[in-house]
Amino acid sequence: MVRFGAFLVGLFFAGWLVVSFIIGAVAYVSEPPAATAEHEFHLTPKHASFSFDGPFGHYDKQQLQRGFQVYKEVCAACHSLKFVAFRDLADLGYNEAEVKAIARTWPIKTPDVDPATGEASTRDPVPADHFPKPFANNVAAAAANNNAIPPDLSLMTKARHHGSAYVYRLLTGYQNQP
Repeated sequence: MVRFGAFLVGLFFAGWLVVSFIIGAVAYVSEPPAATAEHEFHLTPKHASFSFDGPFGHYDKQQLQRGFQVYKEVCAACHSLKFVAFRDLADLGYNEAEVKAIARTWPIKTPDVDPATGEASTRDPVPADHFPKPFANNVAAAAANNNAIPPDLSLMTKARHHGSAYVYRLLTGYQNQP
């Protein structure tokens, strides 16, 4: 008797599941869901292929130097590269003298401590230093950027799915307002 009761309860739940599925399928077909803003305004991103993609990919030194120039002239005002040292610019094709000159002329000074007095001071960066942050702290960064903290760009391509394509689509995806 208990088995028969359990069978009827299971049959009831299975029947209820089938009825619910049929009602849901009919409702979905007869009344499709309303379009959300994401579906209405979403554009398929541009396809991106780069010279460094694939197993035989290579980096073009001139393109890398141009990218650093864009960072230096545009992005460095807000974004940091806290995990990149000036000496890493040698990997972009700069020689040692150029790396030293870039570090010495960098507009943001490196925080330091005066060994004689122990007071905080600043100094010109050297190739062993990491790129200094453009803001003293997150509060200053948020105050200067409409209450948003600009992300550090040193690991951006590793932190995002399809990293370099993500950055490319982000930078080229802006359009003029209609």
